This record gives sequence, C-alpha cells and structure tokens, in this order.
Amino acid sequence: MTERSDAFRRFQSSTMIDYGKWRDGEPYDVAAIDEMSAEEKAIIAEELSAKNTLDWRDVAALKRIGTPDALKRIKHAGLRQTDGGGAAAMEIDVEAGWDADTERRFIAKLEAARLMESAIDRLFGIAVAHPTPAVLAAVYRLATEGEEDMRYAHGALLLHLSGHADEWYGLDDTNRPHLLGLKGTPDEQAAARAWLKAKVDAPKRPAAS
Repeated sequence: MTERSDAFRRFQSSTMIDYGKWRDGEPYDVAAIDEMSAEEKAIIAEELSAKNTLDWRDVAALKRIGTPDALKRIKHAGLRQTDGGGAAAMEIDVEAGWDADTERRFIAKLEAARLMESAIDRLFGIAVAHPTPAVLAAVYRLATEGEEDMRYAHGALLLHLSGHADEWYGLDDTNRPHLLGLKGTPDEQAAARAWLKAKVDAPKRPAAS
C-alpha cells in the first residue's frame, strides 16, 4: 500500500466532525488538498462524491480539488439538494454566471429553505448579490404567503433588499412587530402584508434589472 502524505492524513483527520467543530462551523482542512498528489486528490474526490448528500464542507473540498468529476458532483448537489450543501453548491453555480435558469433554480432553493439550516445565510447572500425583480417578487411571496415559520426571515430579507434595514436578521425593534404579524392572526397578517408592501413600493435602493 502506498504511503500517504502528511497532507492527506491531515485532511482525513479534519473530516472527523465532532460536536464542537459542528457548532463552530469549522471547515475541513482544504488547504491540505493543495499539497496532495493527483492520486490522493482523486481518492478524496471519490470518497466525498460517494456520499448520498454533500454538506457545505464537502462542497468546499470538491471545489478545491476542481477536477471535472468533482465539479460535476457539486453540480448534482446544487440540482438535487435543498439543505446547506445544496446552498453551498448553488453559490458555486452562481459564481459561474447568472441567467434565467440559475435564477429559477435559486428561487426554488429559497422556497425549499427552512430555519435551523446553514442554507439560510448562504441563500440570502445570493439574494443580496442578485436582487432581480423575480427574486424580489419571490421573497415577497414567501414573506406573505410562504411557510409560516419562514415568513419573518423572508420579510426581514425583503426590508434589507429594499434598503429599509441595514441587515437581514430582523433585529430592528421598529420592524420586528410588523414582521411578527406576518404569521399572526388573519387581521395581523393583513396589516403586516400592507405594511410590507408599502415598504417594497418605496425602496431606498434600486433593484437589479
């Protein structure tokens, strides 16, 4: 058996994710990939690609390896997964260019996103970079008619996209009561929707074309 390099062993060790590493969002040692032989990179790529689903760490490692097969596996994750790994793969897809198909797939990712996943910040970052009319319309729809547990988050994102909030976390005490109304009683929802629409109709920053 061929003796593996120290870089290979370091990388393999870094893939052992315990609770502390998971909690802190610690990535794999992707820098070690640059020190590996082509054979070692191929082994890593094959091991990661064999997983049923990729997480964001797997996506970052496969991107660093960068072979056609590794990039193809990322593409597959971007098409099939709606979790954090799928969002990370979507980020890479967007880096290659933004077109109607990318926009459609991105909006589908937004529709499938749920709280308590690492996907949210990644997807919202893409929305900030590409606040097109279709993206804004999708975020408004999700804020007012989407999954109840996600309405607050999408409403806060929409305020940020339209220039009415400095961040997308919805921490502003002035906006918070209105955002909470998006999943309140029928009357509260109606009032919150009217308030949000008035904000969107008077943006403080122009939307992308």
